Amino acid sequence: MITYFPTPYPDESFYSLFARYAVGEGLFSVRYCNEKLHNKQSYTDMNYINDITPEVKRLLTRDKDWKTVIKEHTIYNYMTSFLPADQKERALEYLAQVDELYKKIIPPFPKYEGVTNHIKYCPICVKEDREKYGEAYWHREWMIPEIRACYKHHCYLYDGVEMNATNEQILCPAEVNIPADTEPQRSDAISDQIASYAHELMNNEHTLQVPLEKILMQELIGTEYISKAGGKLKIKRLWDDLISFYNEDAFLIRRQRRLSDILHGKIQAPFEIIRVLVYFQIPIEKVYGTKSVGDPYKESCDQIIHLYKTGMSQTQIAKKLNLSRRNVEWICTRYMKEQRGELIKIQDRPNNQKHKQEELRRKDTDLARRLKIIMDDDFFSDFEECITCESIFRKLEAYGIFLNRNSMRSLPKCDTLIRSYCESYEHYWARKLCRAVNEIEEEHVGVTIGQIQKRTFLSRDRIGRSMEEIRKRDVEVWEKLNLILNRENPIVYTVK
Repeated sequence: MITYFPTPYPDESFYSLFARYAVGEGLFSVRYCNEKLHNKQSYTDMNYINDITPEVKRLLTRDKDWKTVIKEHTIYNYMTSFLPADQKERALEYLAQVDELYKKIIPPFPKYEGVTNHIKYCPICVKEDREKYGEAYWHREWMIPEIRACYKHHCYLYDGVEMNATNEQILCPAEVNIPADTEPQRSDAISDQIASYAHELMNNEHTLQVPLEKILMQELIGTEYISKAGGKLKIKRLWDDLISFYNEDAFLIRRQRRLSDILHGKIQAPFEIIRVLVYFQIPIEKVYGTKSVGDPYKESCDQIIHLYKTGMSQTQIAKKLNLSRRNVEWICTRYMKEQRGELIKIQDRPNNQKHKQEELRRKDTDLARRLKIIMDDDFFSDFEECITCESIFRKLEAYGIFLNRNSMRSLPKCDTLIRSYCESYEHYWARKLCRAVNEIEEEHVGVTIGQIQKRTFLSRDRIGRSMEEIRKRDVEVWEKLNLILNRENPIVYTVK
């Protein structure tokens, strides 16, 4: 029974709260402390909440419901800032149930080369906490590695406790581990802005009304990073300018491709998105306050078509409107097709994406049908390696079919079919063992553990783990191996 449990301070992380509990109870044994706090797991999650005991949960929900406690004392709000509403709610349900399935929804922290994993602190916040509460504690925002400044005091965060790589976490209370004489250092303007954006997201419970990529595209209109009529993104130019703006920052968006994915709505990692928002000076209020986004190219298209109807050539239109001739040609071509009844709307560009999706579905169905015919026709008869997706991909190259993990994302039927042919390690070992025993018998050599291991390179433990699969595959081989594993005499079965 827990006789003492501290009341959480504002913005305090669970890690900090549990560390204060350990000090208050005088629990110097990390193992014993974690046994008091957790059901099964032997460590405290740094950023969220893991398997706590019912008693600890009851103490945490004395005056608030469980989901509110999670929102106020974890980085949940921050990490789910740009997720769709349904995913955000589902992640919260998983966290409330202490189900690690939340990790499949919430984007993980990116790993940066040369960056150590420290819990940081603001010296001015620490001083204020000691004056107000009598002790320092770890704030949630200090747990986020990419935040380097205090949004409130505009000073750099200092490295506090370093968490080791082995995940053998010890509970390190802030009051014990933060010195009292740390002098604050003024932070730069960009770090301040990033910290301010992150703070707003940490305390934001709203959801996006419009997908972020549409908001970003709207903001890009009229900039040098997008064509004036066609809407083509100039990722390389934006990437170069971001690098120049952030000046070789270790926490910069790691690859040009990731920047492209952010602008196309494929990445919801908050810190990388914040970098883009800060660069374009898009406030958080605008991101969440935008209720609708119209077609940004309708006016431009209408203008081009109007001039085209007056008899101006495409080259003259491009010159007059300061557009590329290629874009003007594309829009005029669509107009002429519309006049012939081949298109419904000039601005109906999303239909291109719909058409692509239909083509992919058709390709997926046809290819899955072809793959089934191939793989049902002695495809695996000479397979000596373990049947995995990768090994199937390699063999399919001989049939002129080139697939990989990435291509499977757009071919769900093919993916399901290929996975259905994959085998477990136990099944693969059983296949090797059956073949090895049969080969030994054909050579009229005594069947021994040594002979089997020499041919299969399998340990005695793996042989034992494969027995059930062997029994399903070949009862005779199973009986022979069963004798080998149970007799003291290494020579168990000899072919006469």
